[in-house]
Amino acid sequence: RVHSGVLRDMSILGYLGLLQPPGAGGFFGLFFFFIPQVPFNAVALRVIHTDVAPTNIMYAVNASWVGLCRIPDEIRCQSEGPVLLTQTPICDCLGFGIVRGVDMEKKLYHILTPVPPESLRLVNCLLLGNIAIPNCVLVGQQGVEGEIPYVTSDYNYSI
Repeated sequence: RVHSGVLRDMSILGYLGLLQPPGAGGFFGLFFFFIPQVPFNAVALRVIHTDVAPTNIMYAVNASWVGLCRIPDEIRCQSEGPVLLTQTPICDCLGFGIVRGVDMEKKLYHILTPVPPESLRLVNCLLLGNIAIPNCVLVGQQGVEGEIPYVTSDYNYSI
């Protein structure tokens, strides 16, 4: 009997496998692919499984598995900062991705996804749920020397 968490990880790995070139011998790290850059003001953002303070939202979304969604409403933003939704929308999900980085200076999300560019242009909402990226994706990155981004072995549990 296979645990549901293992099946979920296998599904995510299979989905991310769509990024791999045909005939690739092993999984390339998260740093070997073209990463689309999405401006903060082009997409709305919502954490759907818990309440996150607006000041901590970027910490929550960075290195997270997100749904790439299309809401029917136009995204309106008064500032250059992230557009935060106050309620979870009813919307179409066009695929999934990993927010591989958040550039606060340029106000960009870097999203790793196998969703083709023509579909990615329709995305105007990122929904973050309670699905973790499998550890092997983060720990097993080939070609990274030194510390692996988003992975640490020095963690102070007394915080």
